[in-house]
Amino acid sequence: MKPLLTTCLLLLLLLSRQPVSAADEAFNQIWGGFSTSLQLRSGEQRHNAATAARDLDRVIIAPGETFSFNERVGARDTGKGYRAAPIITASGLLEDIPGGGICQLASTIYNAGLLAGMQVVERHPHSRTVGHVPPGRDATIASWRKDLKLKNPFPYPLQLRIVLNQNRLTTSLYGPVEKPFSAEITVTRTRLVPDTVVVSGNGATPQQAGASGFSTETRRIIKESGQVRDELISQDTYPAPSRVVAGGGR
Repeated sequence: MKPLLTTCLLLLLLLSRQPVSAADEAFNQIWGGFSTSLQLRSGEQRHNAATAARDLDRVIIAPGETFSFNERVGARDTGKGYRAAPIITASGLLEDIPGGGICQLASTIYNAGLLAGMQVVERHPHSRTVGHVPPGRDATIASWRKDLKLKNPFPYPLQLRIVLNQNRLTTSLYGPVEKPFSAEITVTRTRLVPDTVVVSGNGATPQQAGASGFSTETRRIIKESGQVRDELISQDTYPAPSRVVAGGGR
């Protein structure tokens, strides 16, 4: 076994026997952090994010290990304290289900992971754009069908920390040594114009203003030891909700 790997395994073994404060002291170098606003989130959405965060805060991701949001958090049901709150369905509509709002936590972790250099094993965009992160930088969670999985490719363990206050959700990844590289995330966006649907007929006619959609290309620029590496992270499409207008009917 390689000396560095042996050292990391011993570190993990020792940390598993230490209180939280001792583990925090060992992971004293920030590798990546990201923060999103909770100002427009409902009380139920904030509660659900805090409930999921309890299963994820201070998780240690070993070298070569893949972090799975779903495996760590488990089922989101009322028996575990989750409340009904809006989620965006595959068709772009809002629906209240227990656990609504935890996608913001997943998106915030996803961005911290990108900045920390973690490898994206599985990640899914929303069917529509969301308000808490820009298009191309979100991550949705859906039961056991859609997960967020990030792999630690480094010879060092990383610790995930989560902080929620009244208006901000912050996730950070810390390591036992200084991060040996810098990471920058860039997103190229192309605006998608909504279609116009004309509805005719008697009676009240539904009206919908429509909105812009986007296609995106997300890249990560890694700079290390004078070398630059440009990585394609994802190419996503967020369809534009159609504009619905009344037409001439009989």
